[in-house]
Amino acid sequence: MQKRELIMLDSPALSAAFPGKKPLERLFLGFLLVNTASTLCQDDPSEQWTGRQVSESLAYMVPASEKTYSVYLSDTQLRVTLSADAFGLAVTSIVLARIAALNGPNADASRFRELREYVAQHPESGLIRSVMTWVPPEDFISRSLIENKNNHSH
Repeated sequence: MQKRELIMLDSPALSAAFPGKKPLERLFLGFLLVNTASTLCQDDPSEQWTGRQVSESLAYMVPASEKTYSVYLSDTQLRVTLSADAFGLAVTSIVLARIAALNGPNADASRFRELREYVAQHPESGLIRSVMTWVPPEDFISRSLIENKNNHSH
């Protein structure tokens, strides 16, 4: 069993970080979080993730462990060590950027901008932003997997 199969995401926290998403969409977003965390930190991205509330309308996912996370980006040879909070901010921001790019201007894009502004005030903002430059491969993401204005199934 691979480590990414052991990561558990707190469901209410996932709902708070990605509000308005249907259960299947949250399952997909959970997969993206786990995949992103495991790709950025191949050692052990933690087995339990929970949420952090920034404001009434903004939250992000964060590893429950307070350890540090070694991130390596092979395409740029970047190596950084982040706190759990900074790692969670980076991972959640990358996931929000990915889904916002699929849907264009919408609530996800707005949440990404808000989270990016919050990152700017974080003590590890420079490191978080350097990790956020990572561009994941999009070969397994289809626009049809993310809700958009033309694909409502309510």
